[in-house]
Amino acid sequence: MREQLLQLLGDEAVSEEDSRRELFSQDVFREGALAAFVAAPGTVEELQALVTLAADHGYALVPRGGAMSYTDGIVPVRERSVVVDMSRLNRVLEINEEDMTVTVEAGCSWSDLYEALKPKGLRTPYWGTLSGIKATVGGSLSQNSIFWGSGQYGTAADNVIGIDVVLADGSLLQTGSAGQKNSSAFMRQFGPDLTGLFTCDCSALGIKARITLPLVPERKHKRFISGSFGSFVDMQRGMSEVSRSELASECFGFDPYLQGQRMRRESLAKDVKALTGVMKSAGGIGKALKEGARVALAGRNFIDEQDWSVHYVVEDFSEAGAQAREEALLDIIRAADGKLVENTIPKVLNSHPFGPVNNMVGPEGERWVPVHALVPHSKALQVYELTESVFAEHAQAIEKFNIGVGYLLAVVSTSVFVLEPVFFWPDELKALHRDSVEPAHFKKLKGFPENLEARAAVTTIRKQLIAAYTELGTSHLQLGKSYNYQQGLRPENQALMQSLKATLDPNGIMNPGVLGFGEA
Repeated sequence: MREQLLQLLGDEAVSEEDSRRELFSQDVFREGALAAFVAAPGTVEELQALVTLAADHGYALVPRGGAMSYTDGIVPVRERSVVVDMSRLNRVLEINEEDMTVTVEAGCSWSDLYEALKPKGLRTPYWGTLSGIKATVGGSLSQNSIFWGSGQYGTAADNVIGIDVVLADGSLLQTGSAGQKNSSAFMRQFGPDLTGLFTCDCSALGIKARITLPLVPERKHKRFISGSFGSFVDMQRGMSEVSRSELASECFGFDPYLQGQRMRRESLAKDVKALTGVMKSAGGIGKALKEGARVALAGRNFIDEQDWSVHYVVEDFSEAGAQAREEALLDIIRAADGKLVENTIPKVLNSHPFGPVNNMVGPEGERWVPVHALVPHSKALQVYELTESVFAEHAQAIEKFNIGVGYLLAVVSTSVFVLEPVFFWPDELKALHRDSVEPAHFKKLKGFPENLEARAAVTTIRKQLIAAYTELGTSHLQLGKSYNYQQGLRPENQALMQSLKATLDPNGIMNPGVLGFGEA
């Protein structure tokens, strides 16, 4: 196997080095089995040949994009595994302005795609996650993701036309209209939606090679709004109404704890790059100076320490349209007993949509991991109260191990509320943290020694939350091996999924363990 891998890909694209295998066998939260090889194909044909070679020798395949996930979806469960490093399959292949589509290789980052489209005044409807400087288009479709554009356009999986997928036998399947002879990827549906089948699958059914996404004109007229609320109830009431009204392209919020964490670790106005970005995005020298001055004067202490904060980005094709959206949104904030605060956070984020991923650790170098639940608006309060009850049950451990808990909140399109509990705890950082966080920032971190007891406590609380969410019937992004996918399915759905897995991957080599298939 080794010699054939080297012959196929070359010395520089195959690694057996311990440190590299260690890095590529972990995600943000956990380490998996130490993979035998890390292999980086440079073409789709090389990817196909790699899959065939691994299948012939009985090796599992674990595709890996930007590695920003935390649900064991990219960590091996077998030592006899090849981690497929997608970083060389990173090209923007075609920007078709006539048909309004863009085709990329699966290892293309959201940041690179955004930069390629920006000079043309175009973007994809959903245009990436906050970690998009590393997170890839293929990874987002495998795991699903939200953020930029989600308030109006939904998730990553909602915004794809077609996928070229390498199946377990090395063949290449094209979905959507491209699956028809003499056609191309311009429409998602051609018969049953095979494109949807290969989204959110964590690569259990195949490895994404090329992806075609829709394009839309960039909305150049924007408004940035921030509000604060005295309780989760008021905040959720306002966010859900904004969601139902389809007013904001992004609508996200923080509880008081997580807001405090962001203020400690985000330099905001003190960061020259952030301030420069805000000024550049303002348009016009006078407006830029005004916006820069507002951010600088606001500093970090513009939200009451006890308040829940919510941040909105409103965009439209015209100034009048953006103003009308803003006024409607302000009415909703007031009706939900919210108050306006300085809009520094959405301004800074929008001016640097794909900044460094330093927030994957706490302000002093604490470990960080979330868990999340997606629910209809009618269940938002119920899932919050359920989460609070689990935290209360584990209050002693949370205090003993100095575990910080907070919430990130968001809405997706008109019907989904996202609640993401977040954990911080003192513990040793791993190879992935060292590889991902900016070196200069990493050097400033206090850091902590290994803390297995605290890590075990966080694991226990997360597992209990996931079990409770399963009982409530919540949905999730990046299912990986952490969420109870198979256990939560109706029998008919489970039987169909088992049948699909057996048909597409009869030997179980495609990312074993994810979605409850095979080893966990």
